[in-house]
Amino acid sequence: MEDHRLRSYCLVVENKSFSRAALSKHITQSAMSRLVKNLENELGVKLLHRAGKAVVPTSEGRLFYEQAKKILEEYEKIERELLAAAEESKMSLRLGASIVPALYMLPQVIYNFSRSHVGIRIDLSVSRTEDVLRGLHNNKIELGIIDEFVSDQAFFQETVTEDEIVIIAPEDHHLSKKKMVTIQNLSSETFILPEQGTSTREQIDTFLRDAGLDTRRIKISMTVGNPDLIVQMVQAVLGIAFASKWSAFKAVKEGTVQQLRVTSKTMKRDFYLIGLASDSVATTNLAIAFREFLKQYRFFAPF
Repeated sequence: MEDHRLRSYCLVVENKSFSRAALSKHITQSAMSRLVKNLENELGVKLLHRAGKAVVPTSEGRLFYEQAKKILEEYEKIERELLAAAEESKMSLRLGASIVPALYMLPQVIYNFSRSHVGIRIDLSVSRTEDVLRGLHNNKIELGIIDEFVSDQAFFQETVTEDEIVIIAPEDHHLSKKKMVTIQNLSSETFILPEQGTSTREQIDTFLRDAGLDTRRIKISMTVGNPDLIVQMVQAVLGIAFASKWSAFKAVKEGTVQQLRVTSKTMKRDFYLIGLASDSVATTNLAIAFREFLKQYRFFAPF
């Protein structure tokens, strides 16, 4: 990436000869002379004159040489930066994820993927599903991992693994002693719920309505946006909660919370890999490799 006339002129000045400059550029002397002559005609000034056997710049030619060198250095800088950016894009993967898969599914995936792709960089942004979709549209991310199905033909969507929303209670809660809990048992309990607008909250609200519980009448002690914090609030005996099996797994295993068995249908959902469906969208080899890796990945399933 450079202006060949500028480069040719600088070579003539530096070599003090048309023939030596032409030789270093692998062109004929007459072609070199024409390039410099075209510059002089375009600028309307004489750039070079002969001093004995040598070719030297005029005062205007010396000024032009100094500016031409700066321009060529800028060209080289731009080229280096573009090449560096291209190399970096080949070695970086831009992902977006909703909070539950980001916290509990992706760490094990990224660890194992990075072991087989040494030296890569992964840029992960965690947000709600609508932000992941916006990031894909704006080319800020290449792939997303979300916890709800999107009925939009602009995207491809592939199931990655399964999740289930369960009800958890403090370890010494009176309902934890029951083998099976009815919806009526739950009606008088205090709940900790995810914040409004999340896919998890929408699924919980639908479950409660289908079970005959008016979500406006149940007692809600607090709403929390972070699934880890929901589990901690249950451990602090502030209520019972709906939680992803992935987020509750550690606390259930340790015995600090108990999963309640409810006499109703389960709340299962899938985690999805999502990306733009358009064939015109450029996808890096690393993104393609990550997609194939997820298809074959065996997840450690929570309880």
